[in-house]
Amino acid sequence: MSQTTTPAQSPAATPSQDTHHYVITLQKPMPGGAGYMVSTASGTCSPTGMSRHDIYQWLIGEMARRNPELAGASTLFFDIQPNRI
Repeated sequence: MSQTTTPAQSPAATPSQDTHHYVITLQKPMPGGAGYMVSTASGTCSPTGMSRHDIYQWLIGEMARRNPELAGASTLFFDIQPNRI
């Protein structure tokens, strides 16, 4: 016998998540013109008291902190939306 479980049937299966979901992609030329470095980050956050711009700046800073080669990179994509369907 097979059983189908839906999210409404198993709320414990989904851990508590933050209020917003984000995706950001940065690009920077490689030294010597050897192509481009491209990096994407995604996740959730609860930006209480922060603007969209604040979150954008924070994410760029975090990506550059974790990977210093991304400092000064161009943004190819950025989106933040409420984390609900």
